[in-house]
Amino acid sequence: METKFKKVIDFYNTTTPEQWCYFLNLISDRISIPTPKNDKDGNSYIDCVGISQEAPVCPNGATIQINTEDFEKHSNLIES
Repeated sequence: METKFKKVIDFYNTTTPEQWCYFLNLISDRISIPTPKNDKDGNSYIDCVGISQEAPVCPNGATIQINTEDFEKHSNLIES
């Protein structure tokens, strides 16, 4: 399997976290995250949320933060 993904492994080993963020920003329109939610009656379900259009991915200390559309909405509510 390593041969099949050699370019991916090389990319990972030779790039910086900032470059990883840039790559994730490039493919952010192809990422969805399943998120458990509750409806108004308290019934749980799974909703897939997309990545934020405003700030999809950013470095956060030693990690990479992926911001969802829900996080963006929540942040905008707090700011207003």
